[in-house]
Amino acid sequence: MRRTRPRGSNVSAMGVEESPASPQELAREGCSVLDAAFGGRPRPRGAAAPRVHADPRSKFILLLVCNVLVMGMASNRAVGLIAVLVGVLIALDEPVRVLISYSAITAVFWGLTQLPLWWPSGVAVFCGVVAYWLLRFAISLSLGAWFVTTTRVSTLLAALNQLRAPRFLTIPLAVLFRFVPVALDEARGVMEAMRLRGYSGSYLWRHPLDGIEKLVVPVLAASARSADDLSAAALIRGLGSGGRPTVVDRLRFGAADAVLLALSAGLVVLALQPVWGR
Repeated sequence: MRRTRPRGSNVSAMGVEESPASPQELAREGCSVLDAAFGGRPRPRGAAAPRVHADPRSKFILLLVCNVLVMGMASNRAVGLIAVLVGVLIALDEPVRVLISYSAITAVFWGLTQLPLWWPSGVAVFCGVVAYWLLRFAISLSLGAWFVTTTRVSTLLAALNQLRAPRFLTIPLAVLFRFVPVALDEARGVMEAMRLRGYSGSYLWRHPLDGIEKLVVPVLAASARSADDLSAAALIRGLGSGGRPTVVDRLRFGAADAVLLALSAGLVVLALQPVWGR
């Protein structure tokens, strides 16, 4: 009688059936959002922990301030300082290749924004406007990815519970933080399978729609299976229960929190200087 493979299970090279990787296992293996965004590999098991040990609330305030300033009408000097700050945070908590990729991307976009000054033409102005917004999106997304990568779900939930945040806010955030590493790992596996079958390089340029279909359909199917597993795990752990969960992580205000809050206040003051000078 032929044995069927259960949905969501993995079979090793020796034919032994393995259970699907949980989000905790993916976190221990080092599935970084920034690694996936910049084309890096997962970190090896036992990699160094994040060096910025700050409260998620302090990091979220910094993230909120930087996003408002970068996506608003902040001056180029403020955007440059935020870009440098994001680079420092990435250098502290991420591999060197991620810092090099981030620095190269921001440098290219920054140079394109200055292109109309060197070459006054319609094409230069168009490239400068596009690069202007791409630079700001790159800085904002990189800082958000750093926040997701360096913040554990249990610590984030403990911070939100201490703030008495409503359930309709905490539960989606918990599901999002659990689901993103799993979805990125599934996408990475699909891209490796496509590369082994020859669907890479020039094929993607010659057949972009076909390549997108071969990537999106398996990722969506795998993500749906992962979502079912995560929802079952959440129900088992009592995520939808009426009572308040027991807080295991004790959060305290430390030196890293003071530095992040001081940086947030300094950026706000720098952004408001032109308004005060009127």
